[in-house]
Amino acid sequence: MQKLLRLSRAMFASMGEMFGYTPGSIDDLFYWPIDFEADCGEKYRPVFPDPADDRPLRIVHAPNHRMFKGTRFLIEAVEQLQAEGESVDLVLVERVPNDRAVELYRSADVIFDQCLMGNYGYFALEGMALGKPVMCFVREPARYLLKPDECPIINAHVSTLKEDLRRLAHGRAQLPEIGRRSRRYVETYFSLPAFADRLADAYRRSDIAV
Repeated sequence: MQKLLRLSRAMFASMGEMFGYTPGSIDDLFYWPIDFEADCGEKYRPVFPDPADDRPLRIVHAPNHRMFKGTRFLIEAVEQLQAEGESVDLVLVERVPNDRAVELYRSADVIFDQCLMGNYGYFALEGMALGKPVMCFVREPARYLLKPDECPIINAHVSTLKEDLRRLAHGRAQLPEIGRRSRRYVETYFSLPAFADRLADAYRRSDIAV
């Protein structure tokens, strides 16, 4: 790592748990910008949860690695809640084209990212861009989140997952506002212009010509 630092003007960590693997890196870049103009603005058109909908609470999860995301624990929690008579439903999004996947995300009441890894991924940002409350285990919120006091991610650990889901199922009236806060958060901090500002600032601090 020291050799890399000597050979470069600056080293950037992507985000979250990556910080621990790159000592000496610039850790406030928070990569993964969202292009809100994609498909003329249609791709990330928000659809906020409707608390008046009488269908079961729809939880959408798109695991690229089931083991790392804690998918089996989510499935178990949902099955247990259903057996107890709770009105919840789980939609797993796997092996489908991106446009179809985004439509399934848009149908969610809640987006579930992961409950094991300790940091959010791009799926969580997409969920927030679509106006959805996002559940995700964040190990060190103060370090891993950009503007943690403003971030509306619902921090859910595997040990509390079942009861966290139950609370959401019984508190659906709060979901639209969480969805709106989620959309505002990514618009403010993860749009292309917002990321470009952070990158330019990082370049200035590192004495890199822009």
